[in-house]
Amino acid sequence: MTEVSFAQSFIALLGTIPSKIGHDHVEDPRRYTITTPYTIPQHPSQKPFRRSTTLPSSSSSSDTITVKATSPRNPPLSITLPSPLQITTTSILDIKNQISTQTGIPLPKIKLLHQKKPAQDSKTLKDILAGDNTKDELEFGLMIIGGAASVPAQPPPQQQQQQEEKPEPEKMEIDQQPEQTNPVAAPGQISGRDVLTTEEFWDDLGGFLEQRVKDEGVAREAVEKFKLAWTAS
Repeated sequence: MTEVSFAQSFIALLGTIPSKIGHDHVEDPRRYTITTPYTIPQHPSQKPFRRSTTLPSSSSSSDTITVKATSPRNPPLSITLPSPLQITTTSILDIKNQISTQTGIPLPKIKLLHQKKPAQDSKTLKDILAGDNTKDELEFGLMIIGGAASVPAQPPPQQQQQQEEKPEPEKMEIDQQPEQTNPVAAPGQISGRDVLTTEEFWDDLGGFLEQRVKDEGVAREAVEKFKLAWTAS
């Protein structure tokens, strides 16, 4: 069979097949070829995810650090906090609270500087170190707003210890004498009716009446009548 005859026979075969299948077309099931169902292969089992766990360090020195605050200006202060502080949990505000408790300086007047820049209260020591946990000591600059006037004056340690050890004096029960209602004249001074015989008394009375009545003549007349009435009695 030549190529031309094969092509003609193939075209004739295609011409017998309808281009469209009708809605009432029925296919004979016996003409179906038996094929094995295609199944998707099973997915290989996934290995469980394991989180990388870091072993705790043998010593806690890498998680703590000693904090020191220094003020070279007025007032000159050098404060070392009593115990090492946790790097991850200690904030700048916690350090300022400890400095305020140790020195008595009000909290709003305390400013901490790191590398000559103000340190925010919300930052922790971990943020300040920026991952450099090899340091054993961290030094802050301390600035006191108001200078030495903001630092409360404290007595010397010896004087403060003596004040604490000094016992309070015992209170003695003393009978309080009733206050005298009648004034007692000092020795050498006249009192009673003798005062009315002096000119100073009548001059004082005249000055008082003059201030009240606002008239010198009326006040003098009243004084003369009072004086005559007293001497006549």
